[in-house]
Amino acid sequence: MLMGLNHDQFLLVKQGVKTIEIRLNDPKRSLLKIGSSITFKDLKTQKELSVSVNKIYKFKTFSALYQRFYGLEVGSAADDSLETMINDTYAIYSPEQEKKYGVLVVSA
Repeated sequence: MLMGLNHDQFLLVKQGVKTIEIRLNDPKRSLLKIGSSITFKDLKTQKELSVSVNKIYKFKTFSALYQRFYGLEVGSAADDSLETMINDTYAIYSPEQEKKYGVLVVSA
């Protein structure tokens, strides 16, 4: 499955710092299973990186997710607050999307 990533997040995945990818649990992502292959595409450079899904977690909200996973492993700064991480995520996904689909977390 192909997924785009912002350049800074792509670099963190490539470096092995970011080990958790957060997406909506929409129809496309709900097809992911343990062992599935994800190809991340850097939206700036168009470079690609393939990973295999090791674990899948589902949450109803980003708040619940960030109470379990936080900081560098999700691509945030180590000292980001829960509020900062949620607000940063709402710049990508709306609260309406969160409520409709829920949250999917894949670990590679």
